[in-house]
Amino acid sequence: MLRLIEVSKSFDGLTVLDRISLEIRKEKLGILGPNGAGKTTLFNIISGFLKPDRGKIIFQDKNIVGKKPSELAKLGIIRTFQIMKVFENLTVEENLLAVSDDLSILKEFDLDAKKKELARNLSQGELRRLSIAMAFAKRPKILLLDEPFSGLSRKEAEKIMRIIEEVGGNGTSIAIVEHRMRELFNVVERVVVLNCGKLVFDGNPEEVLENRAVREAYFGSRYAKG
Repeated sequence: MLRLIEVSKSFDGLTVLDRISLEIRKEKLGILGPNGAGKTTLFNIISGFLKPDRGKIIFQDKNIVGKKPSELAKLGIIRTFQIMKVFENLTVEENLLAVSDDLSILKEFDLDAKKKELARNLSQGELRRLSIAMAFAKRPKILLLDEPFSGLSRKEAEKIMRIIEEVGGNGTSIAIVEHRMRELFNVVERVVVLNCGKLVFDGNPEEVLENRAVREAYFGSRYAKG
């Protein structure tokens, strides 16, 4: 679906992404890494909010580097943000109508009973579902989810997990940046790990914590052999 080829990005001389080559297939992909690993920068580059210093991003057989977020959204690359972007003073229904006429999506996301409620009155879990529903309403080919489980209870997170399973089952490619490994590993088919701007792991969720480079990234070199 989408390929990054030797993508690099620096800020004030600090390399945040270092020659990243990565493919996002028709799958549910988890993206892990300690703070400062480059995860958010990677999402910002894929979605057009940042331009890489070098490298290519190939989508639908074309290099999309330099395209604006609005142009990429029209092509089908949609992202959410850790800080949820909804219209707090509009109802749930009005929020969705801002991006789509298909209100049946509210039922899919278990929000139909809340459609007349102002967004500012929703719980964290409901707000997160609304944010993802608004992104999904744009019918993405690739959906980039930035910490979808952040701040949620176990029960709320389980609802988001079910939604991710359903969306992925409809053929949408999903890439997820997340710190909560337990929830992430339950929904993704493949995991990549970034550390200091480099890709240090690409494989199955079952193998990630057994990998020496991953243990070193999270726990330091003294624990890498453990």
